Amino acid sequence: MPPTVVINATSIGARPDGISAYGLHLIRALAAAPSGLDFEVLLNQDARPRLGSWRPPAWMTLRWTSRWVSPDRGSPGHLARWALANAVAWHHRRRVLFSLSQIEAAAWPGPSVVTVHDVIPLLFPEHHPRQYHYYRHFLPAALRRAAAIVTPSAATRDQLARRFGLPGEKIHVIPHGPTVPRCPAWRRRATGRPFILCLARPNPTKNLAALLSAFALIQDQVREDLVIAGAGVGQDPVLLRRANGMVGTGRVAFQSDLSEGEKIRLLDEATALVCTSLDEGFGLPPLEAMSRGCPVVASRAGSLPEVCGSAAAFVDPRDVSDIASTLRRLLGDPAWRRRLARRGLDRARDFSWRLSAQRHVHVLKEVCDVG
Repeated sequence: MPPTVVINATSIGARPDGISAYGLHLIRALAAAPSGLDFEVLLNQDARPRLGSWRPPAWMTLRWTSRWVSPDRGSPGHLARWALANAVAWHHRRRVLFSLSQIEAAAWPGPSVVTVHDVIPLLFPEHHPRQYHYYRHFLPAALRRAAAIVTPSAATRDQLARRFGLPGEKIHVIPHGPTVPRCPAWRRRATGRPFILCLARPNPTKNLAALLSAFALIQDQVREDLVIAGAGVGQDPVLLRRANGMVGTGRVAFQSDLSEGEKIRLLDEATALVCTSLDEGFGLPPLEAMSRGCPVVASRAGSLPEVCGSAAAFVDPRDVSDIASTLRRLLGDPAWRRRLARRGLDRARDFSWRLSAQRHVHVLKEVCDVG
């Protein structure tokens, strides 16, 4: 009988975000080809619409638990997921447990693999006080006990090793794949006014206030509008105040409810994508943009230089004037945009969920002690 790996995928909820995208795409990639492992995947009921009519193969079983064990429930949901993770670890203590985010890192005995997406709560405790407490007082013991740790970037690996004193060989860097199909041979032209695009939630570390300030400096010098798309951006009072009169004049638009099809359309029509985050554990929006042939402006912070390579125009996220001047130069230079788009398409070919799944399987087999 092949060994069974229990995958705790309760980090997938109804709302799309980077962690749930990782979970959904990885599960499907693991299901795409036999690996010599069987998988038992634990999901919460909020994730059902995200899977739609998809059915797993014979070597993968889906188990469903309460919708209250979901990231959509905020702090109570995170606490419930952590408690469930420990109960699952105890129940399956003779099997390998693979947790798809750091919140499900279990403190109980048993072989485990944990994906840690970032250390942002440690870097910005003022914005993540509850998670900071968890990272400081609960996560270190779980990571020291884990047989292996997966992280999507070398930047996050180095932060983990430094902050938790973990041996580097225990941490496996496995990048994500693109979450949108790679670009066809052509890009759509915007049907209305041209625009630059930012895909982000209204989280302070996404640094949207600095982006809005930078755009305010150049709005009279460029043709492009600014579109910020992500869950909750249209209802965030801080962003609405910062945008001030730019929303009323149509220069800035917020789009909160974004389907996958709408996201692809925006990426295909945008003059450029801008990501001004103060830190990222990986950075899916730039990879999505590169996959669609959309030029990228990205922060020189966290994993973004690692993901984008030479295929982005980089800015200091704490320097509004640098963001503004780089955007103005890029928007006025079609040849530069074409170069970045070509480099981005080439760069995106280095990332795939098939390869990511293969590398995850390699780690899981090592922990299962099978060849």
